[in-house]
Amino acid sequence: MTIKLNKGHIAALALLAAMILWMLAGALKPEEEFHNPRPLLMEQGLTRVQVERMQGEMMQRNITVSAHTAANRSVTVRSELRAKVIAIHKRKGEPVKAGDLILELDARDWPARVKQAEAALKQRRLEAQSARQLREQGLTNAAELARTQTLLASAEAELTNARLQLQASQIRAPFDGIVDQRQVEVGDFVQDGAPLVTVLDFSPYLVKGQVAEVEAGYVNIGDAAFAELVNGDRVEGTIRFIAAEADPQTRTFAVEMEVDNPSGNMTSGLTAKLHIPQPETHAYFVSPALLILSDDGRLGLKGINAQHEVIFQPIQLLKASNNGIWVYGLGEQADIITVGQGFVDYGEQVEPVFFQSTDTQLGKQNEAGSNDTALSAG
Repeated sequence: MTIKLNKGHIAALALLAAMILWMLAGALKPEEEFHNPRPLLMEQGLTRVQVERMQGEMMQRNITVSAHTAANRSVTVRSELRAKVIAIHKRKGEPVKAGDLILELDARDWPARVKQAEAALKQRRLEAQSARQLREQGLTNAAELARTQTLLASAEAELTNARLQLQASQIRAPFDGIVDQRQVEVGDFVQDGAPLVTVLDFSPYLVKGQVAEVEAGYVNIGDAAFAELVNGDRVEGTIRFIAAEADPQTRTFAVEMEVDNPSGNMTSGLTAKLHIPQPETHAYFVSPALLILSDDGRLGLKGINAQHEVIFQPIQLLKASNNGIWVYGLGEQADIITVGQGFVDYGEQVEPVFFQSTDTQLGKQNEAGSNDTALSAG
C-alpha cells in the first residue's frame, strides 16, 4: 500500500527531525561551567561602627551627698522619781549651761531623809571607832568589830541613796546647749522614766547624709568638706565619721561633717548638700544618649579594645550641663563607640571608623558658659 504525504505532513516530519538533531548535538557538546558574577550567598563581614578616640581632661570632682543639719548631741532628760512638777526655770529655746536648773520636782520627804541618814551615819562611825579601840585593847572580839563596820557601810549607802533621790528632784542641763522641747508643765505628775526636757548641743553641729557605696571608699575621717545649706549659706568643716557598715535597706553609708559653731545657734533638720572634694581625675564630656546599663546595673559606655572587640566601660557621673554630661572612670584615653553601639554585642569584633569630633570642644565651650549642676551620689 502506498502512503501519500501532503505538504503539511512533510513540514511536520522536517520539524521533528530538526529537533532530534538539535537535542543530539547538545548532548554530545561538553558542558560549560556556569559563572554567576553575583553570588547567591554573600560572605558575612565585620560590622562597622563609628569610634571616637577621646582624651580625658583633668577636672576637680566632689562627692555630693543629700544631707541635713543635726545637733552634735541630743539628750532627753527623764524623771527618776514619781513626783509632781513644782517649778520650771528655763523656757523652750532658751540656752543653758551645763548644770543649770531647768525644772524642779516635788522632793517630798527626801530632805528630811537626808538629815536622818546623816545622823545615822555619824552614830555608826562612833560605834565603829569604839569597837576598833576595844579590839586593840583585847576587850572585844573580831565579830563585834565586823558587825559595827557592816552597820557603818549600810549607813553610808542609805545616805548616798537619800542624796541621789533629793538630787533627782532637781532637773539640770547635762551640757551646754539649748532647751529644744519641754514635755511637762507645772502641776503635771510624772512617773519613773517619763520624758521631761530635750537639750540639744549645736557647738559644734553636724551635717549628716548617706553616701553611695561606690563612693564610700573615697571618704576618710579628717577630710576637708563643705556644705551648701538651703538658706544659701556655705559652711566648711571636716569629716568626723563614715560608717563601716552599709544600711541594709539602701546600701548607703552614713557620713557626718563637723562644723565649728561657737555661737551654738543652729536649726536641726535643715536641708543641705554635702560636698567632699576629691583629687583631680580624667573627665570626659559625652552625650547622655551614649549611656548604657550593664546586666548588673552599672552605668557605662560601649567602647573597643586593642583587638577591636566591643567592651563595657564603667563610668561615674561627675556633673551635668545643658549640652551634655561629664563622666569619669575611663582613665587618660578611651575609644568610645558613638554610632552603631545598639547593633553590636560585648565581645564582638567590629570594624571601627575613627572619628575626631569638634562637637565635644564646642560643647565644652557652651557648657563653660552655662550653670553646671553637680550630680548627687546620695
